[in-house]
Amino acid sequence: MDDLVNITVDGLKMQVPKGTLLWEACQAHGIDIPIFCYHTKLGPVGACRTCLVEVEGMTKGPITACSTPVTDGMVVRTRSPIAQKAQRGILEFLLLNHPLDCPICDRGGECPLQDQTFAYGPGSSRYVEPKRHHVKPIVLGPTIALDRERCVLCWRCVRFTAEIAEDKSIVLLDRGDHTVVGTFQDEPYVSNFSGNVVELCPVGALTARKQRFNFRPWELQNRPSICPHCAFGCNINISVRKNDEVIRFLSRDNPEVDDSWLCDRGRFDFEFINSPQRLTAPLVRDGDAFLEVSWTEAFELISNRLRSILDESGAHALAGIAAARMTNEGLHVFKRFMRDVVGTGLVDHTPRPNLRLTPGQQQAFARLGRNLMPIAGLDDARTILLLGADPSEREPVMELRIRQAVNRHGAQLVIANPEEITLSPKASHAASYETGGLAAFIRSLTSALRRGPQGSNNDDSASALVRTYLAEGPIAVIYDASFPGTLDKGDAVLALDDFVEALRARAAVGTLPLLDAANSMGARDLDILPPDGWSSSVIDALLGPDSQVRAAILAGADLAAGAGEETLRRLNQLDLLVVQELFMTETARLADVVLPAASFAEQIGTFTNSERRVQRLHEAVPAPGVARADWEILVDLSQHFDNALPYAGARQIWDDIRRTVPAYAPVAFDSIGPRGVRIEETQVLESA
Repeated sequence: MDDLVNITVDGLKMQVPKGTLLWEACQAHGIDIPIFCYHTKLGPVGACRTCLVEVEGMTKGPITACSTPVTDGMVVRTRSPIAQKAQRGILEFLLLNHPLDCPICDRGGECPLQDQTFAYGPGSSRYVEPKRHHVKPIVLGPTIALDRERCVLCWRCVRFTAEIAEDKSIVLLDRGDHTVVGTFQDEPYVSNFSGNVVELCPVGALTARKQRFNFRPWELQNRPSICPHCAFGCNINISVRKNDEVIRFLSRDNPEVDDSWLCDRGRFDFEFINSPQRLTAPLVRDGDAFLEVSWTEAFELISNRLRSILDESGAHALAGIAAARMTNEGLHVFKRFMRDVVGTGLVDHTPRPNLRLTPGQQQAFARLGRNLMPIAGLDDARTILLLGADPSEREPVMELRIRQAVNRHGAQLVIANPEEITLSPKASHAASYETGGLAAFIRSLTSALRRGPQGSNNDDSASALVRTYLAEGPIAVIYDASFPGTLDKGDAVLALDDFVEALRARAAVGTLPLLDAANSMGARDLDILPPDGWSSSVIDALLGPDSQVRAAILAGADLAAGAGEETLRRLNQLDLLVVQELFMTETARLADVVLPAASFAEQIGTFTNSERRVQRLHEAVPAPGVARADWEILVDLSQHFDNALPYAGARQIWDDIRRTVPAYAPVAFDSIGPRGVRIEETQVLESA
């Protein structure tokens, strides 16, 4: 109770944690105060003054609720004549030069300035002089345009680039009543995270160039989903018009994962969903062209030719490769179809690390997977160690989580990489090793760890790093699971596992891998691998010069993209190539049968992100033409074989996953709420 204080707001007595900002305390108790500049993810600044309230005992006039911490005994009036006059006056000032172009503004209909003016502002303006005008739009960079006359100088965009992304790309120019938002010396605003300022801007001053004047907010419905572009699993809302057109992606705050931010790839790369180039019907090769056929005709052709090949050459003549863009449900049905319906063990997924692991190395790889920590655990880490990993390239929003851990929670960032990366200037310590030398570098750290106190006076860099940054936990180890540039990847796996175990002997430690695709973790967990696991690759077995494979089913796996002549020749040699795809890819052009698949936005299912958090996908729009979810295609195809699959929906498939994957057993489909469910949460940052 010592951490709680008693305050009274508009006659309502409440207890709130000491240090809480007054505006937040009021919001938590259902008391609304107008506000513009404040944002829960940014520090308080008190720039707009809209949230002025009256506090007893403060004789200098109203104060800003967004920047004032509560104190015990505070008595606040938010709707007194003094407070109302102050709020109304500030809103009138904000509207002096703000254009009344609501009918054409992209924010019109979801604009806080409109809402606050109706609720708290004056009914008319006393300002009759001409308003200020600027060139419009001002192109700030490849993604963002600025309508400067709409800006109310809330500073949100400036603070985001300074506090969160730390690229300081957007700044305040000039002073006094000439102050405007822009970029330093008109340099283009180029950032991984530029789209966030559009969502932060409360008045439509900053707009996305590709979306300007393309929609009205009241036309749209927001439907929750998960970003499909990397394994971080950022939460999004898909804005849909007329129930079938995707207009934009917005962030959907999940403090456990993305903390409300999106990278530009996740925000702007959505146009593939509406693309007129999408496959809409099954296609069968007819010489050098394709004929559109019904699903029944396509399934009969595939099943007849598959049975013939299997009868002649056995199950080893068929290979199946699925892309990790597929849902858990799609991957599980793919595995069941290949192994149980047609009887082949040649199953694999792509993209996947090009690992050739011995049994001992596979056990080490599995142990690393069991030491996963939650993404939000970065905030509790004393040290964050990046081993050969660059989150800015692989999982960009992880970069923001790392910056937050350093800036707000005091974590120390240690980077080990052969080259400088985006986060290098942020590091407390940066170590370099030669390309291909990751395993040797990790072993030097392990050796220094195991020397213990008696080796603490060693002057080598590994001992100094261990002594300064790895002496106590919690410690977060982030590594690139593909071990890029490493000559012996299996050796690097062993070295990393040994290092983590040595750390665990003295401190709390957790790991986070950087993975290749949105559902790479799900593909691992569901065992979409050859019978001997990580020791071989079905892709190599399919494309190798001595391959015995005569038929292949490729679900989203574009093996021909950028491939050499030998790969193309081998794919052309197959007696049957079936491709499930969204588009006519290079591999689909070589296929005998092309089956149109639904995208992530057109089906119900789940992804598992890099911290092993299972999150729900919802059907936001219908699939084009007669395209179907990957699992639906394979279930229907299985009806043409003796051992047909029984699934009728995603929930039923998930129940089967729970029966076959022990780690997923505790998670019921309906328990996967808006923030997802993390698997193995008890093993996170365990104390030694």
